[in-house]
Amino acid sequence: MRPGYNAAGLPGPDHWANIAWMSQATSLYLAPVESEAVPDIPTIRRLLSDLDIIADELGPSTYRAGDGFSRHVIYAGCAPYLLMQPPQDGSLNFCHVALHGPFRHARLVTGPNTVKPRCPLCRARFEDWRSRLADWQHEHATAVCAGCGQSFRPSQLDWRGHAVSGRVLVELRNVFPGEASPSDRLMQRLANETGADWQYAWAGHLDPTAST
Repeated sequence: MRPGYNAAGLPGPDHWANIAWMSQATSLYLAPVESEAVPDIPTIRRLLSDLDIIADELGPSTYRAGDGFSRHVIYAGCAPYLLMQPPQDGSLNFCHVALHGPFRHARLVTGPNTVKPRCPLCRARFEDWRSRLADWQHEHATAVCAGCGQSFRPSQLDWRGHAVSGRVLVELRNVFPGEASPSDRLMQRLANETGADWQYAWAGHLDPTAST
């Protein structure tokens, strides 16, 4: 039975609770620096399992957090209380991991706390970025700066760590912006075992079935 759906296959109260959660939940993302890179998903899955960041599978490409999650997601300040098991109400408001991709082209993920991106050259803000977002999801999309007139891929804008773009994404769910970052060991293992440099950012929950 799909989470949030009843035995008849119809959406129940938990389904609508999950929709509301998805609209405002945030995650910590790991992605190759080159947004069009396509590292091997089985290799990433094995690495996360070796580090005990993921445990058993909750659904397609979605995993329960292992004991290593709290070791490799480094929280700032006082250690927070982390809910690691699915709540009985069926919500997605707990720490778990999703692997996304490979998408046909880089997926840009923003969130409720995403700031206005800046031009990487003249530093002008893209004041109307939310109205452009749907167009920026298309393959070969460009973002034209109103300040200097130069064109960039949306992933090349300075999102200040509050958006992520990639054909392959690792989503560490239920992590709030600025609250935590990945361990150096995790980032180094990703680079060594995939042959690509990785970066991290915070953005909203990604529904991989949503259209681009």
